[in-house]
Amino acid sequence: MSSNTPQTTDIKEVKKQKLESIRDFHQDLIDDLGIARTDFNMKMPFYDKHGRLVVGIFSSEFRKEKGFFFELITRDLAPADAERKVYKVPFSSSFEEEYELNEKGSYLVPLEELRVVNPTSVAIKKTANFGDENEEVVKPFMQAYKAPATMEDAPYSEMTIRDYYAIHSGKPVSAKTWLNELIKSTK
Repeated sequence: MSSNTPQTTDIKEVKKQKLESIRDFHQDLIDDLGIARTDFNMKMPFYDKHGRLVVGIFSSEFRKEKGFFFELITRDLAPADAERKVYKVPFSSSFEEEYELNEKGSYLVPLEELRVVNPTSVAIKKTANFGDENEEVVKPFMQAYKAPATMEDAPYSEMTIRDYYAIHSGKPVSAKTWLNELIKSTK
């Protein structure tokens, strides 16, 4: 007897159709990023045992050369926000040390540590890429933790608890590289 009952087969088919619908919606971005359609997925956020809002990222997803991209969904497999934001998990070889492994075999990545992709920026950079032919197309997205320009400051609304701790303790523990560098330079 097959382990696939008609009900589980239906659920799998619905998930597959929802994923294809999400990929269709973001096809222009997928093309602009120059990634395989399978490197774009959907993820449902949830709270871990520490009370953080996280997504489960599998080791294979951390190993995607150009990064792994996804849209957040609800339990009903519908887009989680009206803006249809796309998140990126960059390639990482040290994810095993950085993130906690859960019982389902995925690593718990807090949403606050993820990068939001700016589709307009990606499209502009793609069409304006007149430089070196070997230049990566993935560079175009707007990084959430880009260093502020001279005489500018990062918005207070982007400060995480980790950033607050880094600032007040003087320890470079932020996920924002530029903030860690600033803290190190003042010692």
